Amino acid sequence: MPDILHRVGISAPAENVFRALSEEKGLAGWWTVNVRAEPKVGSVAQFRFDEHGFNDMKIVELVPNRLVRWKCVDGADEWIGTEVSFDLNEKTKGSTTVLFAQRGWKEPVEFMHYCSTKWATYLLSLKKLCEVGEGKPYPHDIDIG
Repeated sequence: MPDILHRVGISAPAENVFRALSEEKGLAGWWTVNVRAEPKVGSVAQFRFDEHGFNDMKIVELVPNRLVRWKCVDGADEWIGTEVSFDLNEKTKGSTTVLFAQRGWKEPVEFMHYCSTKWATYLLSLKKLCEVGEGKPYPHDIDIG
């Protein structure tokens, strides 16, 4: 099964990045302003993108300052069953590397290519949020067509 993989370095402590990936306020600051989430394993985070669709992600694993892992339980057909993970590594104090993965795509359809590019823009939004305090979440994100 094909996967989407990205890496981004963020000039911020892993604790700050973890909060941005696990708390509702943080998620609304980089992915979509329309989110309902709580940082609790087993809960389902709801991400809405108006007419562009939605994703419901079950929180599978939270390891403070190290790992956030979700499983898509509803949304775009191609996403259902995929797992999204953010592995955090604070190599030096105040500098965190994020290894992102969306694993388990059934096949590399055109929508997967689109999503890969969108994830890259959202990871840069996460970087901006953690470094300067303001990301570019939907609907203020980059339109890639």
